Amino acid sequence: MSANSNDIITLTGGIDVGNGYVKGVIQNTKQGTFDELDLPSAVVSTSRTSPKVPLPDADAASVLAGDFYNQIDCSLTTSLVAASDRRIFGRAALSVRGSKFTEFEVLGKHSKADQELSKVLVLGVFAAKALRDYVRENGALPDHELRVQVRAGLALPISEFVARRHAYAAEFIGLLGSSDPAVHLVTIKNFSTPVSVRLEFVDVQVMAEGASAQFAITDKGEPLAQALLDDLRARDASLVEGVSASDLVAVQNTIGVDVGEGTVNFPVFTDGRFNPEAAATLDEGYGTALMNAMERMSESDATLQFSSRKQLADFLHAEPSVLVRNRHQRAAGFVEDEASYLVDEIVSSFGDVLSQAGATTEVVYVYGGGSGPIKHLLHPALLKAAGDVPVLYLDSSYSRHLNREGLYIAARHVEQQALAAKPAGMRSKEVA
Repeated sequence: MSANSNDIITLTGGIDVGNGYVKGVIQNTKQGTFDELDLPSAVVSTSRTSPKVPLPDADAASVLAGDFYNQIDCSLTTSLVAASDRRIFGRAALSVRGSKFTEFEVLGKHSKADQELSKVLVLGVFAAKALRDYVRENGALPDHELRVQVRAGLALPISEFVARRHAYAAEFIGLLGSSDPAVHLVTIKNFSTPVSVRLEFVDVQVMAEGASAQFAITDKGEPLAQALLDDLRARDASLVEGVSASDLVAVQNTIGVDVGEGTVNFPVFTDGRFNPEAAATLDEGYGTALMNAMERMSESDATLQFSSRKQLADFLHAEPSVLVRNRHQRAAGFVEDEASYLVDEIVSSFGDVLSQAGATTEVVYVYGGGSGPIKHLLHPALLKAAGDVPVLYLDSSYSRHLNREGLYIAARHVEQQALAAKPAGMRSKEVA
């Protein structure tokens, strides 16, 4: 029996699945509610029935109103996932012992498109959004399966985007030529009563990592451009002397340096369009420096042992107490040494991209979650390599979210086109 269209939850979201963190924004298009999410790109998998004690159903409203994306506990039945093991997401996964901890590989050439984790994370967060919205509206868990239609904007590293974007989208939507869409069943098990969420993807837009961030900068126009200029002027007015927000929005020829945990992407825009011929990906990132530093520490300093690169990154990010200050300094020294090698690789790749893009390049943007910790090394090196091309180093507190914004804009744009193509009567019914 087909579900009534009024019972189907419709979601549109941009999900930036980074090697270190998942950043996303999802809108429930019927309720008009937005969720912004930020969680570590990691899950714990276990075949045990109850790795955690289920929460009472009566607590669902309060639990789901909090940071539920970092507490998701679910199993998945889908062709995209080999085993239906129970999986715990985000920060909750960092504290579960005795199970398999999975994060993205940042050493080697294993494609993100082929790593099952990327699909697990995308399916899990859309299912969580659907359940949050149902309980927000109804005050209690559903007594039936939730049906959800999804429009998504996703990203791949530039080197994978060119060859894999169509196949990656088809994995979520279903095989080309098939009349039946792919169905992905997510069973959320945080509560005493499990909840089944059936996801069907109506459309998936795949963009190149970094390109989606620059798309967001352009699409948001002068308000964002002015905010960027104000921030940059507060730190070094000489970098943008005489530049207005309208000047920045009008720029057509740019290079991005998108520093992630496992890759650094160099999206190039020529005459306002993404130029895959000049763009490039460096298969290293800040996570590579962390992993190499961990290896050196394990060999030479028994007091500096970390279970994962996330644990090391959190240790370095926190203000150290007097008792661990010396350890903190030693760990930072190991990472600094490895980061200097990474910066050399980034600058070398940037030089190649700049040569390929040509003398028309008007501005270089630097952003991404991995750009903040290495700014003191990378920014001066890029300024030197760029010559008289302005290098605008965006603050990572907001620049790490630009990719998700661009991905959402892409998904929303296609949704609006589809709505506009419908007869007026059908449009008015949907709006109502």
